[in-house]
Amino acid sequence: MKINHHPSESWLLDYALGNLPELFEAIIRPHVWVCAQCRDAIAFAERLGGNMLAATPAADHTMDARAICDNHEQEETQAGAISRAEDVAVADDIEQLVATYLSSSLTALPWRRIGNKGLRICRLSEHDGTRMWMLRGEPGMVLPEHTHVGSELTLVLKGAYFCGSDIYSAGDIEDADESTQHQPVITQSDECICLAVTEGKLQFQDWLPRLVQPFIGI
Repeated sequence: MKINHHPSESWLLDYALGNLPELFEAIIRPHVWVCAQCRDAIAFAERLGGNMLAATPAADHTMDARAICDNHEQEETQAGAISRAEDVAVADDIEQLVATYLSSSLTALPWRRIGNKGLRICRLSEHDGTRMWMLRGEPGMVLPEHTHVGSELTLVLKGAYFCGSDIYSAGDIEDADESTQHQPVITQSDECICLAVTEGKLQFQDWLPRLVQPFIGI
């Protein structure tokens, strides 16, 4: 699997440190499982953090270093691994991997059709205003133009879609925020299924998507 689009370095750093909110961690993890480049970036961040800690004057980090070593010893004893880059179930089939991760096949999820335009969504989880949901669109489907009130990560599970001059295929992550205004267009070759996590609700440009938004909850 060839991956062309990745989460930003800040997302990967927070992932390496274990600082991500639960739903954003849940969408980055399967990407890391299929992306060697991001696993390398996470391992580099971990090494960099260790080197920075080692370079800090002893008086400033003696207790912290002792606590970190104790924690690492416990984790190594209990789990056999302490690196978030290594402790992953590497796979090549993103659709099968995420279906397993969700403990349900993609076809068995409670999809909800939006209008008669070949677009369905499935709401999976919500926590503190952050939503995880899935989108399933038929070939050639043009999604409503929109922007965001916060961060959005979209992982492509199957098929592909265009955003401007970029194409996002299985395994890719689109990293968007309030500065991003986009209108995904699904390619003609196959249906497209995506897993997304969004802070706040989408900000649609046209009145019709805004009208139905309260009923679909995204």
